Amino acid sequence: MKRLSTAAVVLAVIVAGCIYFRPLAVFDAVRGVWLLAHGFRGETVTVGGRRIHFISGGEGPPLVAIHGLASRSDDWAPLLPALAKSHRVYALDLLGYGGSDRPRDGDYSIAAETEIVRRFLDAEQIRQADVVAVSMGGWIALRLAAEHPERVRRLVLFDSAGFSFPTTLKAASFAPRNVAEVRRLIALQTDRGGMLPAFVLRDFLRVNREHAWLLETQMRSMLSGRDVMDGKVANVSMPVLLLWGTRDRMVPLETGRRMQRELPHAKLVELPGCGHLAVVECRAAALPSVEEFLH
Repeated sequence: MKRLSTAAVVLAVIVAGCIYFRPLAVFDAVRGVWLLAHGFRGETVTVGGRRIHFISGGEGPPLVAIHGLASRSDDWAPLLPALAKSHRVYALDLLGYGGSDRPRDGDYSIAAETEIVRRFLDAEQIRQADVVAVSMGGWIALRLAAEHPERVRRLVLFDSAGFSFPTTLKAASFAPRNVAEVRRLIALQTDRGGMLPAFVLRDFLRVNREHAWLLETQMRSMLSGRDVMDGKVANVSMPVLLLWGTRDRMVPLETGRRMQRELPHAKLVELPGCGHLAVVECRAAALPSVEEFLH
């Protein structure tokens, strides 16, 4: 009995240490188990000579989910079970993210990532899919829909980038150097991150440093303006659902209103009190509109 008690204490110390020093790794492990329990599996496919990782689950017509900057496929987890009720969902890691290849000499422009998604569809033999995307992923999805409208059946965009708008963002904005800068970056995206403890922010900083070069490269490309979609969306002929947080400080709501005016068949749903991460923080308010649109 004494040995069991000692072992329990040791185990508790180890678990507490993991949570304190590597909270994001613990969170990822728990999320991975949760996804498995909900029928989602990780796979890889070769796209243009690069290994692209994705998670898939559900049954029905195909739906492709495209994440945003500094994100990954797993971040769709809160929405995946709902989306998988009526679709076979494919959430991919863009080149440079998650379990996909991250070549130093890779092309990480919006145009190149769009081609990755198109080739992914080919590799998985998906002729046409519904597409759900967020932020930078929305920019990629919008370009895909404009250049290859026959590949996109319906398009859902959360707080999407892609149109030009005034911004204070710089190339290094997503590569914070200290905890204070991490807090400012989170505050730019949501009002609900203020309670995150310092040990979580330190771990975020550690993980972020591993691919800061990628984020700076991608931000520099986006800020150059060469891939903006202003005036280039006439071919986006499929139904489009735009969902936007009214408190988005990263991609302002007016950008969504302009998208609605320029896209031939777009509907805009404004999410009161939500920020740039409305896809997660306001999913309960957003999901009914998404489910109705996709059915």
